[in-house]
Amino acid sequence: MSAADWHDKTALQLGDLIGRGEIDPRELTEHYFSRINAHEERDQIYMALTRPRAEREAEAAAARAREGKRLSPLDGVPISWKDLFDSAGDPTEGGSRLLKGRVPQKDAEALARATKAGLICLGKTSLTEFAFSGLGYNPTCGSPANPHDPVMARVPGGSSGGAAVSVAEGLAAAAIGTDTGGSVRIPAAWNGLVGLKTTFGAVPLEGVLPLSPTLDTVGPLTRDVADAAALFAVLSGREAFALQTKPHAGLRLALAKNEVIWNTVDEASWPVFDAALEHLRDAGLALPPIDIPEIDAFAQVWTAPFNPVSWEAYQAWGDKIEAHPELCFKEVRERIMPGKAGTRADFDLAWDYLRSLRKSYLENTLEIDAVVMPTVGFIPPLIEEISESSDIYRRTNGRALFNTAIGNQLGLCALSLPIGRTARTGAHGAMPVGLMLMAKPGDEERLLNIGLTLQELFKDLNA
Repeated sequence: MSAADWHDKTALQLGDLIGRGEIDPRELTEHYFSRINAHEERDQIYMALTRPRAEREAEAAAARAREGKRLSPLDGVPISWKDLFDSAGDPTEGGSRLLKGRVPQKDAEALARATKAGLICLGKTSLTEFAFSGLGYNPTCGSPANPHDPVMARVPGGSSGGAAVSVAEGLAAAAIGTDTGGSVRIPAAWNGLVGLKTTFGAVPLEGVLPLSPTLDTVGPLTRDVADAAALFAVLSGREAFALQTKPHAGLRLALAKNEVIWNTVDEASWPVFDAALEHLRDAGLALPPIDIPEIDAFAQVWTAPFNPVSWEAYQAWGDKIEAHPELCFKEVRERIMPGKAGTRADFDLAWDYLRSLRKSYLENTLEIDAVVMPTVGFIPPLIEEISESSDIYRRTNGRALFNTAIGNQLGLCALSLPIGRTARTGAHGAMPVGLMLMAKPGDEERLLNIGLTLQELFKDLNA
């Protein structure tokens, strides 16, 4: 088999070819490193490559494949890791110059689980500093432009921007990111990928640099739903479950119709959402529109003076920022530092209110398997615009995060699916658009099965 198209295959397809002896993990790993090193934005996508480790892992995977002792269907498949996950002996710096030279001595638990399943670690991908932005822009340590616009340089989405671009550009078979307010789903949507936000606690956070320890989650960015399910099983330590499409008539989906969600949709993206929803209805899916009061209540929380995420971020990183404020990106610094003014009592009060919203949301959506809404309502902004104006940066960042942050704050699991591209214009390329499904806490298996069903329906739109 020719190596020319290996990087276009899903992680499970590559694993199957390894199992059948048609691909050697050592050659596959070298294929990815060759592509990475030839890419003009290599140093903006990968903060660090872990080549010695990857070569050792590939050698071991090749031996297991020869002996018929493969550890999992993904044994021998190379993937990337966001630069928040500790990897023993390699830099893990959180996209910040404040952590330059930080080298952990132990793998994060999620990485250790992936290694035990035979996955190969290619390196650490770039992110917004301390993972505190939905745009993926990092002027201090580097970040790539969105690869889908050949006309203008746009943000990749964040905070797991390098993770998304590593998969979109064929520089990794899949990527592992984190999601505190949308950091897996936003870059997945803006790069034409599947992004899974897992339920809080489903994947261990041990060895993952924190932003908000009460909201941080770990999740994969992949080429399809099957890969997301396989990686979720590995990361969560569960037995892999068999995905299967569901009868359309049996899917209990509802379309969130709250104005605060749809007001974020831009002119370029409206036709894509319309086409996708019409496609689902034509296939026989009932999509009753519902107002969700907890989303409107969340909109009030979103603009409240006290931000629990900023408070937790200040607890984690405030001392370092205060010691060397010049080393931290201004927009991130100015989101973290207001957390200093809050108190533990403020934090506890905010969480009391969030718990009440979570309870009422679950009661009001008891008969619904998944709520449908845009992942992000607009195409990624120009890097030039958000870098030259703090006001534009902050407004755009807030708009980008709003829909996805609902899932984090309400404690849900969520999935972003690609649903096509905007029309190409003189102002931008054909940009990917994502549709989000939000399901109950711990309901990833049902969510992924629904995702597989919708993915099949969206095939024509993504062609």
